[in-house]
Amino acid sequence: MVANQNVSSRWSLQTSPWRTDIRILLISAMIVFLITVAIGLLNGQHITTLSQQVLLTHVHAGTIGWITLSVFAISIWIFGEGAPQGTNQYIRWSSIIAAISVPLYVLAFLSGIPIARAVLGVPVLLVMIAFLGWVAARISKIRLGVAQVAILAALLTLVLGGVLGVLLQIQSATVGFLPNGAAGGHPATMVAGYLVLIGMALSELSLMPDTDKVSWLGITQVILFFLAGLAIGAGLLFDLKPLLGLNTLFQLIGVIIYIIRFAPKLIRVNWLGHNSSRFFAISVLFVVVNIALTVSLITGKIPGNPPPPWLIIPLDHSIFIGVMTNAIFGLINDATQERRSLWPWAEDVLFWGMNIGLTGFLVALLSGIPVLERIFTPIMGLSILLGLLMYALRMRTSPPAQYIEATATASYR
Repeated sequence: MVANQNVSSRWSLQTSPWRTDIRILLISAMIVFLITVAIGLLNGQHITTLSQQVLLTHVHAGTIGWITLSVFAISIWIFGEGAPQGTNQYIRWSSIIAAISVPLYVLAFLSGIPIARAVLGVPVLLVMIAFLGWVAARISKIRLGVAQVAILAALLTLVLGGVLGVLLQIQSATVGFLPNGAAGGHPATMVAGYLVLIGMALSELSLMPDTDKVSWLGITQVILFFLAGLAIGAGLLFDLKPLLGLNTLFQLIGVIIYIIRFAPKLIRVNWLGHNSSRFFAISVLFVVVNIALTVSLITGKIPGNPPPPWLIIPLDHSIFIGVMTNAIFGLINDATQERRSLWPWAEDVLFWGMNIGLTGFLVALLSGIPVLERIFTPIMGLSILLGLLMYALRMRTSPPAQYIEATATASYR
């Protein structure tokens, strides 16, 4: 019970000195996510064939918009404890620039103008570097645990993947200068490295007890997945097959450690209760699903041929929705805990609708039954839209007077 209270206190917007910056990032993330969901709902019905630029918008609105803006907010929460007042303006401007530049970058993909993507990708990359630099500067000022190391490793991987992504956009607007594997190395680094590490960090923060002891097994797990992300990115970029094998080895060992550490926590989760733990717990399950799909993709890859798209799409959605969206909604659920009396039923609709819809969607893709995709896509998408509306209203309204009084009393004591 104490651990849960610590987690809720950590994520509470009302008690955070960084609440303005965090709100800026989360609201911007939620707005951009609307683009992802809208395109996904349309694409899932197969009414029309969407262009490549629309599909790229769908992917980047989810990865860079919804997820990365939320990751910046998470970084402020975790590494901002006890930060000196002098860093406020640095974070404020970094948050504002991120909240403006990322949506513009997403719209550049929708425009289909290569030079716009190349130009607008630069400020997004600079914001990534800014947050990585701030987090790196804070590591000696806070108590490091598995989650903090995972966030640092994830942001480093994000910057590396971001550099490659911006170079790809510059190449598309000018002349070819990157290796042929760059188009595969960029998303692989982001998915297998950056996103998996952030998902694991949120699992650690929410489900593991807060103790003074550092879990070296957990640190080993993080290092393995960090190296796995670098291996798959470099392996695809430079067409080095041994690195793909190394990626598989690191991921298999890492996920075994992950399962051993988290399985006892999942058994005790109240899946039917109104709590944030179930969002984080199911995120853990989808990490395992994602690793299984990644290993299947790498081990089944035919040399010289591109990976089969029927496996890439479920792999991407297992990490985007299954791991990250569940974890981010769990975070926002805790962040708005003082307003849980607003639409409490919507939490159940969001959790069960999104995850049943996602499971059916993955089964449809893996089994090749299109009718299932048409059924489960709207269940997943509409549940997410309801969740975004609910949390937007909770973040917008003021907490009850008794909550403010209780918080002030606790702080005074």
